[in-house]
Amino acid sequence: MIAGPPPPVYPWPIGPGPRYQPPAANANVLDGRPVGGMRCTNGRRFSVHVELFAQRKVVVVPPGIGIARSGCSYPLRTKAPTGVVHVAANGRFTLGDLFTVWGRRLDRSHLVSFRGPVSVFVGGKRRSGDPRRIVLTKHAQIVIEVGGYVAPHPSYLFSKGDR
Repeated sequence: MIAGPPPPVYPWPIGPGPRYQPPAANANVLDGRPVGGMRCTNGRRFSVHVELFAQRKVVVVPPGIGIARSGCSYPLRTKAPTGVVHVAANGRFTLGDLFTVWGRRLDRSHLVSFRGPVSVFVGGKRRSGDPRRIVLTKHAQIVIEVGGYVAPHPSYLFSKGDR
C-alpha cells in the first residue's frame, strides 16, 4: 500500500480575546516555590509539542510557563509561543503536570477557561481517559481540543535547538 501525500496544514486562526491568549505565570511559579511537588531544576531536557484548540480556534501556549522571576526553571517550561514544551529528562511528567505549573485547568470537561468534552490526540491518534495522565515523551505531538474537531497533526518538525 502506497501512502498518499500528507494532509494539508490548515492555518487555524488564534481565537479572539484573552481567553485564547492566557498568560504564562501563576502566583506560585513567579517566586520559585514548589508547585504540585515540582521544584526548579537544571539538567537535560527533551521537547514535546502541545497544540490547544477551543471552538476550532487556537489557544496560545504562551512563553514563560515554568520560569520563575528568579530565572530558575521548573521541570516543564516554555520559551516561545510555539507550543514547544521543554521537559526535564530526569523524571516522568504528564500533561497534568504541565497544566499545574501553568496554573490552568485541564480535565475531561475543561481546557483552560473553556468547558465541554475534551479530546486529546497523541501522534494523531485519539486517547481516551483522563487527559492529565498522559505522559510526556520525547518529540510527542499532542493536540487538545474542546468545542469542535480540528484534524490533529500526527507530528511536529522540531528545530535543532528543541531536539
